[in-house]
Amino acid sequence: MAKDFAALHASANDSSALEQKVYVVEESVRGTLATPAGTDLVDTLEGASVNFTQPIESSPSRSGRHHNAIIKQKTTTEFSLPMFFNIDTSLGAVSNAEIDAGFRVLLKSLLGKETDNAGSLEYTAATAPDLSFSIYENGDQWAKQAPGGFVNSAEMSFPGDGDAQVEFSGNAKTALLVGIGKSTVDNNGANTVTLQAGEGERFPVGAQVMLVEADGTTRSADTPDGSPRTVDSVAGDVVTLDGAALADADGASADVYLVYYEPETSSSIRDPQTGLEGSITISGIPSNTCVRSLTLSFENNHELVDYCFGEDGLAGPLYVPGDRLSVTASVELNLDHDLVEFLNSLKDFAGDDIDADLGDTAGRHMHIDLPKVIFPIPEIAVPATGSIPVTFEGLAYETALEAADEVKISFL
Repeated sequence: MAKDFAALHASANDSSALEQKVYVVEESVRGTLATPAGTDLVDTLEGASVNFTQPIESSPSRSGRHHNAIIKQKTTTEFSLPMFFNIDTSLGAVSNAEIDAGFRVLLKSLLGKETDNAGSLEYTAATAPDLSFSIYENGDQWAKQAPGGFVNSAEMSFPGDGDAQVEFSGNAKTALLVGIGKSTVDNNGANTVTLQAGEGERFPVGAQVMLVEADGTTRSADTPDGSPRTVDSVAGDVVTLDGAALADADGASADVYLVYYEPETSSSIRDPQTGLEGSITISGIPSNTCVRSLTLSFENNHELVDYCFGEDGLAGPLYVPGDRLSVTASVELNLDHDLVEFLNSLKDFAGDDIDADLGDTAGRHMHIDLPKVIFPIPEIAVPATGSIPVTFEGLAYETALEAADEVKISFL
């Protein structure tokens, strides 16, 4: 474990944004924190965040000219996870290990169904999303732990003059902000850890934590890798943990630290496919046409279950896939002879097939198929100079009733 929690606890520095790491792990029970492994790390970009808010308003009850009380509103937890498409191109054969475990969870939450075809992973909307996941956003002096996460929307961008990226957005049940505390008393023989004055506030009930020895890096035998404890209650600076009585938490002989949970070692695929290799084809347009950009926008339009009496936020199943999945394709091309033909053919509204490959198709790569995208006839704005870009934006449709094939994402 490279992180030194003793040094972090003693540090007078403010927290550094560079230390942010994000883990995504599927839950066995919706809304209940699952424990991440090191391989659940996802390689996020700047802007990754888990945000918990609870608005308040001044009570409208009569109190003269003075504000006298507040009314709390429902809590909201939202996340945004921008990232590259990391595909392990070093693999010689098709393998379900070519993308990260956390990335697989996000794709399955987005579209609903994951199929493993002899190592080739395929994601479709054949079934409605039916899972939740935990997000662990770990910094240096802090961590956020968000149970009950699910993807509500995503945007995949494939620009000709930039880097291919995807950003997943959604909601979670709540988010717990967890810190680092030090104990200088013998905590063995019970389930409580007594921290220094004021540090009990750093450990909300429900948080996943571990104990670390005086050197700041060695885990206590009470919380080995993969086995965090849950904070059951906090009374002042005395934190009660679940599980067996502590046996390796004697802070009187040498300091012990109670800290947010993080796997012993972490790894993720760092092989971003940014669009230097690949292709985008559209039926009705010659295959050698220059595609300036392709953007795919996914909206699950889930119904958020934030209306249960007696609950301060999302409750019950957390979400209901109660509205249509909408997949919108936006393609930008230059006006030329062939595009004139394509523009005139749009009047039939028959739909066009879009295929996109990201990466070298001779090796490990991603393939996206939208077999029927219906474009309305776009406007053509002529710039002062240069080529004339035309943007087509259409909705993806299934090819037949109940085919549920409006989009398929494969890793080959």
